[in-house]
Amino acid sequence: MLRVDLSQARPGMELAMPVTHPRSPETVLLRAGFTLDGKTIDRLSELRAREIWIKYPGMEFVAEHISPAIVRAGQRLSGAIGSAFEEVLRDGAADLEYTSYRRAIQELMERLVECPRAGVFVMDLASSETPLSRSAGQGCFIALLLGLKLETYLMLSRARLGLVARDVSNLGMGALLRDIGMLARPAPDRWQWRLCCDEVDPTWRDHVTAGYEMVRGEIEPSAAAAVLHHHQHFDGSGFPHRTMVSGKEEPLRGTDIHIFARIIAAADVFERMRFPPAPAAGQPEPAPVPVVRVLNRLLRGPESAWLDPMVMKALVQAAPPFPQGSLVTLSNGLRCAVTACDPRDPCRPEVAVLDRFALEPGKFEHPRERIDLRETEHLHIAEAEGQDVSTDLFFPQTPDEFDVHKAQTALIRRPMDGVAG
Repeated sequence: MLRVDLSQARPGMELAMPVTHPRSPETVLLRAGFTLDGKTIDRLSELRAREIWIKYPGMEFVAEHISPAIVRAGQRLSGAIGSAFEEVLRDGAADLEYTSYRRAIQELMERLVECPRAGVFVMDLASSETPLSRSAGQGCFIALLLGLKLETYLMLSRARLGLVARDVSNLGMGALLRDIGMLARPAPDRWQWRLCCDEVDPTWRDHVTAGYEMVRGEIEPSAAAAVLHHHQHFDGSGFPHRTMVSGKEEPLRGTDIHIFARIIAAADVFERMRFPPAPAAGQPEPAPVPVVRVLNRLLRGPESAWLDPMVMKALVQAAPPFPQGSLVTLSNGLRCAVTACDPRDPCRPEVAVLDRFALEPGKFEHPRERIDLRETEHLHIAEAEGQDVSTDLFFPQTPDEFDVHKAQTALIRRPMDGVAG
């Protein structure tokens, strides 16, 4: 199996996974085994489908990292909230089915727990006519992935709750509804934000308090608080500030920010960086920014101080830059498929060299050579997701920089070390 951008699809390719309607995930457009033709590819492009999975000899092992059940569960969740958001934007009102959203979140969680290997693919769950509803579903999916990878950190951060601290359903609810306050803003204000992304605009900042007022009493307090605080930054530069007894306003920073808000903040900024806004209302949105570029910016750019370092470690694993089955091009021009990745060094995966006619149907050949980029200093990934990423690669500055499991284990041992000393 190979994950192929639709722009690289060719007549004669055979689908390895079904293709569902981007805006109606219950509708299967093409079943696994279907052989593509030019007319079908054009139709998928018109529907704004982004990628497909095709059969490829020698890459069958990738199937264990793919779960149609996860994709369907995520699409149902995204579609449900999307329909409600679009109804509000169209008619000015809608009955938000909080109970059904919770059930959909729990179903998605169950599928992720059943197939933990399949959680590494952070893909579009569903398209939508409104960026707001697409963002809601995608952000919820990423937040749940992070919550499941941060189980120990959640339990330590919410120790008074015992085993209940591992339940991330309220985390998912807060992530899903984090921007619901934007529905109360006039359309010009929403588009102004999408175009300028001016985070100091007080009109836009009001969406967190408006959203909190909309959901308070309807969802659990921890989820409602996450809606209010999902724009907090770990370095204290976020909002809103808290009002002290003296009346003075002070920023929230570090672990004073609820763990749910810290996780959702990472999911939110990742989603916003990956999916840039359209240049104007009604125009199609540009292609997604490569994951490796987003992660590099969050790790090394000015936004690095915004995120909880532990959450950032988990994000690198939840949204790996080069998942197995992805097509990449090396610096020497070789077209390859990613076959394995060490999460401690995610930009130097193992790759299988494909035949130079790899994407020409009828000329598929078994990969003849595998290259471990950790052992080949003169080679690196130059292109991924159809874009040049040679300057976006990042590498661990310490051996354990991206080892979230080891970092969480160290938190457990630290109090014991203190006693022993």
